[in-house]
This record gives sequence, structure tokens and C-alpha cells, in this order.
Amino acid sequence: MPRPDPPVTARRQFHIGIVAGEVSGDMLGAGLVKALARYPADFKFTGIAGPAMQALGCESRFAMERLTVMGLEGLFGRIREIFCIRRNLKEYLIAEQPDLFVGIDAPDFNLVLEKHLRRAGIPVVHYVSPTVWAWRGYRIRLIRKAVDRMLALFPFEVEYYHRHGVPVTLVGHPMVREIPAQPDISRYKQEMGIDPAKRIVALMPGSRRSEISRLAGDFLAGAGMLAEKFPGLQFVSAMPNNELMAELQVMKRVHAPDLDLVCVSGRSRDVMACADVVLLASGTAALEAAIIGRPMVVAYKVSGMTKLMVKLFASVDYYSMPNHLAGRAIVPELMQEHCTAGNICREVSRYLEDDQEVKKITALFSELRNSMDMDASAIAAAAIASMLKISAPDDDIAAC
Repeated sequence: MPRPDPPVTARRQFHIGIVAGEVSGDMLGAGLVKALARYPADFKFTGIAGPAMQALGCESRFAMERLTVMGLEGLFGRIREIFCIRRNLKEYLIAEQPDLFVGIDAPDFNLVLEKHLRRAGIPVVHYVSPTVWAWRGYRIRLIRKAVDRMLALFPFEVEYYHRHGVPVTLVGHPMVREIPAQPDISRYKQEMGIDPAKRIVALMPGSRRSEISRLAGDFLAGAGMLAEKFPGLQFVSAMPNNELMAELQVMKRVHAPDLDLVCVSGRSRDVMACADVVLLASGTAALEAAIIGRPMVVAYKVSGMTKLMVKLFASVDYYSMPNHLAGRAIVPELMQEHCTAGNICREVSRYLEDDQEVKKITALFSELRNSMDMDASAIAAAAIASMLKISAPDDDIAAC
């Protein structure tokens, strides 16, 4: 007599509200959605999502691009529209009462929304810590009211949140696993027309027109001084698009007309991997260069208004992420009036002249990379599953 089939247990269903405000958040959200799909439950995601999340079935009630603004000027021009979107989404989510809400980065939008949702009884997870430890530290009071659990990318952030009484989980930085530990440098150089016999200095003055207009002149003038000091150097720059590449070429004709400069569209990480030294604008590129393991000099210039706000609200001694991660100045920072051609030449020269300095900094970068080498999506999904009291993923059960 055949054995009867075991009873079918219905899979639990969960509704998760979610908001990603820019491309990087969309990628993090897509990784999270994929990781949650391994669990023995069904999920519905509703909120604001980019193309990567929408391709996985997330419902976006507003276009993600409507949240993406650049600088104070962009914010002032769009603030009414953004407030309207947030109010509409708040009312919808409170009416729907999802099982949990995940705000991915975009703290100026998400934290206020999260405070209202948490007050309405909806558990809240915030994915990617705001730079509250560095800038506008008063926001920690809002975070305590708005967030049930913070998902942090960097180890030093965990201690900060423990100190301020906010539950936190370290998930590591997804960029570590996106960037190969052993890049194919010979192939990169061949594809990009870089001379394999020359030492390379990468010039990365930023990805926005305002950054390039403020920094590229000093970068190029400093490169010209380096070319005179170290004959045979080749300089390589990666621009995000052809329009900004053309702008850089115009500035080259003014500041360093004879410079041996190769310009590449996109491929900024590949350019950094090929470089002996990277001169870059402070921002995400500094973290990328550290993960790639390249010696760097970090520079930045901001407007007078932004400089004033930094003086009023900044609470750290360093601006670049490698120095934050190390807790000390391991890479030189040339900010504002210190960003000059002469200072650039001096700091880049230190690496070109001192092999021991290069070995020391690359060893430190290897330690930093290892400290963040975690499966961010899986750890974030596990934290959320724990809050929802979902059992182990399907494939984990099958492996037992």
C-alpha cells in the first residue's frame, strides 16, 4: 500500500516596504531580494525601487530617479516634490501595514519616513549607515527613534552604534566581492592602450562636472610637474562619459598640453588597478582604490557654502574612507587650499620614490579589505529573517 504524501505546509507570506534612492541602493536592494528568496517564505516588496529591484518583482510606486538630487542646489529645486512623495508613501505604507520596512541609504528621505512607520508599529531596518559619525551627529537622536536595526557596512560603525544604544549588524561592504582580488592587469592595459613598460599614475578628478572644474586643473598641473621629475611616466584618466572626457581634454590643453595622458570612458576600477599611484577626488573612489590595493593621494575642493557647513557640522579629523577605517592618517588628504600642484607632486612622489612606503600601504589595504569581506546580502537577509521569525533558508535545510 503506497505511503500517503506528507501534508503540505503553506508558505508564510510577508509584505516588505522598501525604498532605494539611487543606483547603489538599487543594487544593494536587488542583492537583498535575491538572498531573501532562499528562505521558506513568499515576499512582496513595495515602495521605491530601481531597475535591478524591479526586475526581481519589486513594485515601485514612484520612479527612483525622482529622489536622486545632487548638492544643495538640486535639493532646494526639488524639495516640494520629494516631500510630496514621502507623504504619499507614508500614508500608503501605514494603511497597508507591511510586516517590515527596509530603507536603503538615502537617509534624508528615509529616516523621517522610518520614524513615522515605526511609530505606526511597523518594524524598521535601515541598510547602510548614514555618516552620522562624521557629519551632522545630531541625527543619532532621529536614528534611535526611527530604526529597530541598523545594517552597517564598516566595522568602526558597529562600535559607534553600540555606544549610542542602536541595535546594529555588520554586513560588510558588497564592493569587496565585486572587485577582483587578482585583476588581469596585462589585459586591462592592452585593452585601454596603456604602455605596459611605463609606471602609471591615475588621475581621477571625480565624476561630476563641478568636481572636475574644481580639481582637474590642479591634478593636471601636478601631473605636469611629476612628468618633469620622473621622465617616462604615463598618466591615465577615466571619465564616466564622453562629454566629461572632452571637458578634461580642454583643461589639459590649458594646464598640461604635453602630458602623456590616456583617457578612458568608464572602467575607473580597471584604470586604478593598472596604476602605481592613484590621485583621486575624495569619495567612493578612495574606498575603491583601497579595496583594489593601490597607493593613493586624496584631494577635494568644495564651494564656500559647503565649506562653512562642514566647519559647523563635521565631527571627524579625516575625510577619506581609508583613514576612517584605519582610525588614523594612512593616506594623504589635500583639502581646499592644500590641493595645489606642488602639494600633489610632493605626495605622489613619496610613493614613486619609496618602495617600502608602497609595501606598507598595500599591506594595510589588504587588512582593510579582509575586514569587510563578508556576504553582505546574505547577512542582511538573515537579520531581516530573524526579525520576522523565519526559519533557515531552503538550501541550508537541504544541506543538513
